[in-house]
Amino acid sequence: MTHADPRAAALILRYETLTPADLDALAELYAEDCRFKDPFNEVRGRAAVRRIFAHMFETVQSPRFVVHEALVEGDQCFLGWEFHAGGFV
Repeated sequence: MTHADPRAAALILRYETLTPADLDALAELYAEDCRFKDPFNEVRGRAAVRRIFAHMFETVQSPRFVVHEALVEGDQCFLGWEFHAGGFV
């Protein structure tokens, strides 16, 4: 998926191509005091967001995201995605 807002487009691309080597780059797309919420987590701050995804790669086989929607208002972005995985490690 692409988006007209370059910040959202960068975030979408990072999610859809995410690997363990990309975790720092993903975290840097977030504000230092960001809020991240999904069905399993609700955290604040870049470091906490990075930990969520590091844990995901440690516990889930072949995780990947398919982003279906992106809503941007000011400095806030909401992504709607499907999460796919091959099972647990």
